[in-house]
Amino acid sequence: MGERRFAGAGSTVSTRRFEAYVRWSTYGVAVTPVVSLFSAGLPTGREAVSGHLGWFALAAALTCAVTAGNFLVTRWALDVLVERPRAVARGVVVAWLVGLAGLVVVSLTGPVPEMRLTSAAAVGSAAAAVVPVLDARPTLYLNGAIVLVAAPLAAAGSPLGVAVGVGLITLCLWSSWSSTWVLRVLRDLQRAHEDRAALALANERLRISRDLHDVFGRTLTTIAVKSEFAAELVRRGGGERAAEQIAAVRQLADEAGNEVRRVVRGETRVTWDGEVAGARSLLASAGIRCTVTGSPVPQEHAEALAWVVREGVTNVLRHSSATQVTLATTTEDGQVQLTLANDGAGQPGTDAAGRDGGGTGLRAMADRLRSVGGRVTTRRDGDWFLLDAQIPLSSPGAQRGLT
Repeated sequence: MGERRFAGAGSTVSTRRFEAYVRWSTYGVAVTPVVSLFSAGLPTGREAVSGHLGWFALAAALTCAVTAGNFLVTRWALDVLVERPRAVARGVVVAWLVGLAGLVVVSLTGPVPEMRLTSAAAVGSAAAAVVPVLDARPTLYLNGAIVLVAAPLAAAGSPLGVAVGVGLITLCLWSSWSSTWVLRVLRDLQRAHEDRAALALANERLRISRDLHDVFGRTLTTIAVKSEFAAELVRRGGGERAAEQIAAVRQLADEAGNEVRRVVRGETRVTWDGEVAGARSLLASAGIRCTVTGSPVPQEHAEALAWVVREGVTNVLRHSSATQVTLATTTEDGQVQLTLANDGAGQPGTDAAGRDGGGTGLRAMADRLRSVGGRVTTRRDGDWFLLDAQIPLSSPGAQRGLT
């Protein structure tokens, strides 16, 4: 369990680190209009710009405004992707779109044709800002639509300008999408890992609760029977025998501590011979005659059926007033069957079916057998209640046993 927690923490840290990388790489796409403005517009149009400083100042201001909007929208899209959304003010979005439209108009009407490349970069980076919340197909459609609209802006009168504009727009879109797609996959893997860890924890809790029910149900029932027997002996003057029973109860209580540790460590194991012998002794202590008949139980199924004996006998003592119990095993028709019967079904005020509360014992028993391909059924035959457990001889979980 400790290793799973450590692995989960490491996975979370790795995801956060990659998220930081994706954020900053996507923010890098957001600044492409500024990079385009100062790396392409100025060197080739220095003389034209020097005579139109007002126009260039306006273009630079609009470019910075679009870049700032790209940052805010990109952050919003990434927050939505990582399920930590925070709202962006409508006024900011409107200003961003107005700035983008203004930059396109200024670039088209300005004296520096190379500025059209800046407008193409602005359109591409603006579209890339919303890409983190899009799947591949919408991104492809968006790419096609923007290319049709924005490519002429970068033409600058030459096919090379068209190619550069189209390439810049496509690069902005898909560099953003690819980074966020990897982040999306990594987060899905992290969620799958967390779900698997949660399922493993739930299964471990279920195992512990089931084992505690099965193990301590038997232990507490034995203590109750021996304590009642000791009290009866005291009333009849059998002090020495009563002392023996009380000593046995104390030994059972001491052994319960060891059983707790074995259950928590997953080391609880039962044997067929041990459970049958324990059932006979416990039933005899309660004044119930026990008869064991049938063929030997195959070794690969012994543990599973031993749990059935433990739970079944415990329920007989708890919930019925039986005087006889029979335990019969058969191996035929490709399966091994255990039948545990008691004569308490016809007595009023009893629950010979052994339903403890809502039937936890029977459900736990059925779950154990189901894990090895078996099943549990109950039926009545006159005054007798019968519990049948069947396991196919070729069940896939037979060799594993039960935990």
